[in-house]
Amino acid sequence: MSGRPLCLLLEYAFGQRGIRSDVDLRMYTPEPLSMPVAGPLVGAAVKRFLDERGIGFHPQHKLSSVDPGNKEIAFENGRKANFDLLVAVPPHRSPEVVRKSCLANETGWIPVDRGTMKTGFENVYALGDVAAIPLPGRYRPDMPLPRPKAGVFSHFQASAVAGNIASEIKGGTAGKVFGGKGYCFLETGHGMVGYGSGNFYGEPQPAVTFGRPARLWRFAKVLFEKWWLRHWF
Repeated sequence: MSGRPLCLLLEYAFGQRGIRSDVDLRMYTPEPLSMPVAGPLVGAAVKRFLDERGIGFHPQHKLSSVDPGNKEIAFENGRKANFDLLVAVPPHRSPEVVRKSCLANETGWIPVDRGTMKTGFENVYALGDVAAIPLPGRYRPDMPLPRPKAGVFSHFQASAVAGNIASEIKGGTAGKVFGGKGYCFLETGHGMVGYGSGNFYGEPQPAVTFGRPARLWRFAKVLFEKWWLRHWF
């Protein structure tokens, strides 16, 4: 789980226990804004949710070390912060077998054609979290946005890859592509969920909209999860 919904759910849990006013809840992230891969409008909207809940948001703070004895964390920008309870998301990296393979680039991920998911090797595909796909837009001029690591993308990528492989086996032409569309639910507590969807391949930046958290979206999320589990498992 990423830091945003986790902070929101913690805020809700502290409120349920009647101790919210005693808690200074803060979120630190190396990103320049919240959910930058969804574009600045969505990032600003999520930032407003955090502000409304009284959650401090500190962008461009990349964790460098944790001192558990003194309950202190340090960041690469030289700043430090103290904590009573630290909930940290570990660095996301590909499996060792991928990092050590000839498929991976210097970052440990596998570069692919963003539509067909083909690697640089004939008849070899990579999809899901291990696939490296830069998106339109930039954190900074020298830092492209990476495609989010989410199951919805893996699902649609797999559909395109499987369809093309089956077509080629039958002597046809591979014509299916993954178009960059995706969606997600954002748990916010209080019985409400937000919903984002759009084209992550949009130009000049991802074209994603985000629905304000509502009980209706939580109902939709529950139905979706039940359908998914029944359909695939």
